[in-house]
Amino acid sequence: MYIRRDKSNLHFGRQARQRGSRTWFILWLIMMGAAMGVIWRFNSVQNWVLASVSNAPTATLDAITLAKLGERAFLVGNVEESVDYYGQSAQLAPNNIDILFEYGRVLIYRSYAGRNYYFRAEEALELAEQAVQLAPDNPRAQALLCISLLENGRAEEAISAGLRAVQLAPNYAEAHAYLSLAYRGAERPNQAFTEAEQAVQLNPDSLDARRAMALSLAFVGNFDAAIQQYERAIQIHPQFDALYFELALYYKAKFNYEAAIMAYDKVLSMEPDNVKAYTRKCETYFTMREDSLAQEACEQAIQLDPTYPEAHRQLGMVQYVRRNYEGAIESLKECADLQIAQEVPLPDREIECWYIRGLAFTLLAQCDDAWPILQEALQMSPAENIKGFISEGLMSCVNYGDYSINEIPTPIPNTPIPAEPIGIF
Repeated sequence: MYIRRDKSNLHFGRQARQRGSRTWFILWLIMMGAAMGVIWRFNSVQNWVLASVSNAPTATLDAITLAKLGERAFLVGNVEESVDYYGQSAQLAPNNIDILFEYGRVLIYRSYAGRNYYFRAEEALELAEQAVQLAPDNPRAQALLCISLLENGRAEEAISAGLRAVQLAPNYAEAHAYLSLAYRGAERPNQAFTEAEQAVQLNPDSLDARRAMALSLAFVGNFDAAIQQYERAIQIHPQFDALYFELALYYKAKFNYEAAIMAYDKVLSMEPDNVKAYTRKCETYFTMREDSLAQEACEQAIQLDPTYPEAHRQLGMVQYVRRNYEGAIESLKECADLQIAQEVPLPDREIECWYIRGLAFTLLAQCDDAWPILQEALQMSPAENIKGFISEGLMSCVNYGDYSINEIPTPIPNTPIPAEPIGIF
């Protein structure tokens, strides 16, 4: 049998592979050429695409979508962004009590960031009054009014609003939580605990209920139990920095300074530019007499925000104990000037920025500078121990022979100072 080799499978296969190789080689050249062209034209192509996208109309977000974005921002720890989204949402839906409540709540939370943010609590109160005017029998409106009044130093009025809220909605955990905080602000510990306990029973996963319970326990000195409640609150919302600041306060009350530093470091791991956390670290290291670490933390805070009075105050105190009196005077003067410029009320000013600066001047034998500053400090209703330091400073100037003891003014009697807002820790 004669076999046609030119028709065999083997022969056909070889011819097919040869033709296919040439075809794929040509296709490869075409593809590479196109790719090089795209790379060469990438910038112009990119600009064209971006121009097309930027010219497209932007969709307008509705109030509910903006509120959801506000909730999401809060859950990831960006309270300022949450305030912005809820604010936009409230503008679009000014009669929606639920949106107004959430907006007011994040305004309160933002006010905890420090003295520079107290105005947020004032905004929350205006919002709460608007909500109550719209719906006086709405428990969320009354609950918002309760916490807002409290954070503006009006605890007794806050209690009235809180009682109205729980009357309207007996099973509303946040209403009981805010009423508990109001009782705490009015120094009624038993009622504060009862309402906090009720709030936790109604909703064990409520951030506000757990926080109210922690604060009611801490108010009577049960710091261990308070810390446990804060740990539970942190499990509910691990990104909320105010919880760590308050937790650290009670670690320090137990002299567990290392744990307090860890709490501040946790805040800084979430927010590396948190000025308040660096300032609180500085204060804690100062208490531990780790003065070098304290100064480093304060200087970092000032680098991040030169307008933060507390950082200048604490740096000045560190410099003072390290006998850098000239540096202390400079830092404490900056602290005082900032508070005056920011129109901080006299009773709320950092008195250390006055009397310690005056003492530093006396140690440098500069009584002409020390005398008026110490006199001004006496007008700020100082505590008894601070009055003693001020008197010693004034007597130093008398001993130097520059002033007469008859020129030492009689200090104004102490007047009760309202309890500080809860969230300043």
